[in-house]
Amino acid sequence: MSLLTTRDIQPGRGFLERAAEVAWQYLEAQDQPAAAAHVVVPTAAQIPATRQALQAVAARSGRAGLLPRILTLGHWLLDVPPLPDDPLPRTHLTRLLTVQQAIRSQSWLQQIFGLQGEGAAWGLAQTILTVGDELSRRWLTLDAAWAGAADDDADYETRLQAALAVGYDTLAERFLGEESRIVMAFWRTLADRADPVPVRLQGMARLAEQVDGPVIWLAPTPPEHAEQAWLERLAQRVPVLQIGYAWHADVSNETTPSQASVTELATLLQAWPECRTDDAEVREAPAHAEADHGAAGFSQGDEPPWPAPAIRLCGAARFEDEALMAAQTLVNWLNEGRKQLALVAHDRVVARRVRALLARAGAPVSDETGWKLSTTRAAAALMRWFDIVVTGGDSQALLDFLKSPYCLPAMEGRSQRIGALEALIRRYSVTGGWARLKQVAERDSQYADPDAGNTAREATQQVGAMQALIATLADEASRWAEPGKRPLGAWLALAEQTFDHFDMRAALVADEAGRQLLECLRRLGLRGDAVQMASITLSLAEWRALIGVVLESEVFKEPAPAGDCRIVVLPLNGARMRRFEGVVVVGCDDGQLPSAAPELMFLSNAVRRELGLADREARFAQQARDLAEVLLNNAEVVLTWQRTGSQGEPRALSGWLQRLAQRYAAHGVTLAAKVALPVLTTRATPQKMPQPIAPTLVPNRLSAAGYQALRRCPYQFFATRMLRLAELDEPSEQLEKRAVGELLHATLLRYHQAVAEAPADHAGDAERLALLTAISREVFQALLTYDGNVLPFYHRWEQVMPGYVAWQREREAQGWQWQAGEVARAREMTLDDGHILTLHGRLDRLDRQRDGTLAVLDYKTQPLRVLRDKPDEIFEDCQLAFYGLLEPDVAEGAWVALENSERDGMDVNRAVELPDYATIVDWLARQLGEDIVRLRAGEPLPAFGDEAACRYCEARGLCRKGFWEGTA
Repeated sequence: MSLLTTRDIQPGRGFLERAAEVAWQYLEAQDQPAAAAHVVVPTAAQIPATRQALQAVAARSGRAGLLPRILTLGHWLLDVPPLPDDPLPRTHLTRLLTVQQAIRSQSWLQQIFGLQGEGAAWGLAQTILTVGDELSRRWLTLDAAWAGAADDDADYETRLQAALAVGYDTLAERFLGEESRIVMAFWRTLADRADPVPVRLQGMARLAEQVDGPVIWLAPTPPEHAEQAWLERLAQRVPVLQIGYAWHADVSNETTPSQASVTELATLLQAWPECRTDDAEVREAPAHAEADHGAAGFSQGDEPPWPAPAIRLCGAARFEDEALMAAQTLVNWLNEGRKQLALVAHDRVVARRVRALLARAGAPVSDETGWKLSTTRAAAALMRWFDIVVTGGDSQALLDFLKSPYCLPAMEGRSQRIGALEALIRRYSVTGGWARLKQVAERDSQYADPDAGNTAREATQQVGAMQALIATLADEASRWAEPGKRPLGAWLALAEQTFDHFDMRAALVADEAGRQLLECLRRLGLRGDAVQMASITLSLAEWRALIGVVLESEVFKEPAPAGDCRIVVLPLNGARMRRFEGVVVVGCDDGQLPSAAPELMFLSNAVRRELGLADREARFAQQARDLAEVLLNNAEVVLTWQRTGSQGEPRALSGWLQRLAQRYAAHGVTLAAKVALPVLTTRATPQKMPQPIAPTLVPNRLSAAGYQALRRCPYQFFATRMLRLAELDEPSEQLEKRAVGELLHATLLRYHQAVAEAPADHAGDAERLALLTAISREVFQALLTYDGNVLPFYHRWEQVMPGYVAWQREREAQGWQWQAGEVARAREMTLDDGHILTLHGRLDRLDRQRDGTLAVLDYKTQPLRVLRDKPDEIFEDCQLAFYGLLEPDVAEGAWVALENSERDGMDVNRAVELPDYATIVDWLARQLGEDIVRLRAGEPLPAFGDEAACRYCEARGLCRKGFWEGTA
């Protein structure tokens, strides 16, 4: 005889109290004490409220004794130990690898599903497992795991296979598509005794034999197929009470709810008929309610027979307004003294922003939603390492990995080394490649900012540290990039070694997400079938894709802070059977409510119907019930939405809420409301040209480029040199002109050194051209190996070389001899106020005349026709004259064109001299000294740069030119 009793209670604020009363009445009718009973709830979140309701009813009625045990079915199954002959449950990884290997070995499967890349294969494997588990929960009956008194547990496998066959044959009788047949084939193959769902069924079967007291099943949703069978099996031995929601307006229950809640439920059911679980028409209200008048249930203008609900629909103009609106509402409730509040994160992005705003306000928050482990910094560091290995040293991935707080946290001078490496990568536009990184790091260059004041020794140490860091990274990456496949254990061991090599373990252990990442990798090594796992090998691409799938499936939940967390962030279904003093639901626009779960690859809605699984309509119906429960259970609910999406597209309120608002509007009740956002009073004040004064920030070292910035625009000098707010260059796939210039400088330095060392061997133009060609090829080849963009520049240089050799011969005929190249100079200059200013820079070339006169030459990757205008711009472009300050013995200066133009042709004269060079240098010395002295004395730094200076200025956003009152 079955002892199963079912009670359906109307959902609402009094549901738990009414359920507790029914439970106590039921327990009192049994012969056993209440302490021998078990109350089963869906999740641990419902346990505190259920216990509180049972205690409250017991106190009111004067019942004495202990409460029944309240727990979830999953926790209860932990009381059932496995038998000695039970196989180890197959881990998710084992199942995933088995399916993935089967997919990779069957080319026809890959063709059917159009799989491209390892990620697609792992995604398909994950989908097949997900659907297989759903099929097992839907079609495997408890009889497959049940062992009666006369049965031997060894027959479990036989019973399981028989149940599989029944389910398979039942489905096979339907008209199935190819996708469904493939899923069913995998399901029948994988669902054996060690599969998770059969293991759970076996535990439920054994638990049913051990229960000796009443059982109360309390849940807001109907039990699954196997759970219902388990309850019916239990009812053959012990009393079982099943309490659930009655999603209809019939109040013929033995425990009658309040009239207002029944009327509210009836209104919700008429607005959202998808909530109903009965087939009959929804009855509007009890006998005293007015007759049905139209679709809304009442005629326009009638007074509603229930109090106006505390439901507010708040539309926001944009994302930030919605987040601020939600946060302000919660903070206001806290200030009113409310202690239990909830934020339903139906829009996860908005909820994250609300969470940040609450943290700023110091509000206590506990997040029950969590987010994917793959989105944490710890997981990002691991995946960036994969990117580095796969791409052979991609610059952006490399910088992201090094900047991670988990990587080399104790390295000496960590910030300086990483900053210098980033400056190197950006300066030379290095997009990736270990060889290219090493080649650039080995260049004899000053990688730091020329105004930073680094000594030659410091620069050498910095370059050496960068070379060592790059070599360490490259060596570790080479171990990962070795060709061939490896067992899972080998990949895990390699990951452990990398963590230790970069001193990451301690930092990961100190972080909550890092600890979960390490635990996730540790679980990958806990193999349920060691023999099968040992035979599976993975390539680097497969291993990387596997880690990506695992991290995507793991949920990270930040630990709740110590103390009383009065605001709980939870998903919509996490609010089931829970009451709060106020609830805010974000994301209630028509694009997100109802929310449709993304279809898993081929698993369309039609396929789910073919397989007898819950389809989209069923999910929408349950979502409607969850939202209705939130409205019925809580005293005040605020639902927010955005009128404009992130791309500027218009949005509307959810259709569900529109229907509800129309029904309440028929009674004169308006649900739409406005939330007053904090008002910041601002006043527009016309601004003038900025003229900062910063005498204490005037640098003690100055380069030609720095002084050029001062003359171009004093405000630009203030922002970039004094405040040091210069932007970092972005690495580009295109070769920068600066990099080409440095190649030419290196080529010409080697060329002139070779000619000076052996002039007799290079007397003729033919010999010199051959020498210059050979050196050019060698220098450019170092970059051509990594960047094909340099090839056009090299061809242009080939056209320039004959003219350059001819010009050099002509210059030597005039008595000039190459003296030195790439000469680093620094000179101290005493200013009128007594301060010492250090000038520094690098001279491209020094020539000496027969009479000992020195001339400085400045190489320019510009044609001669452009250089001819340089003398007219000398008071703006002071670089050549600045070289005269660094080398006082220089008497002449000239620019040298390293570029041809159609107009110039093969003109032998490639130099443009600066007239009155000594006079210009004297003027510059006086002007520079006066400028620096005035700045030290408090001279303003106005933003008076012309359009040419402003076009590419990094400080344009600071000076706000174009928004001033008047003009410069």
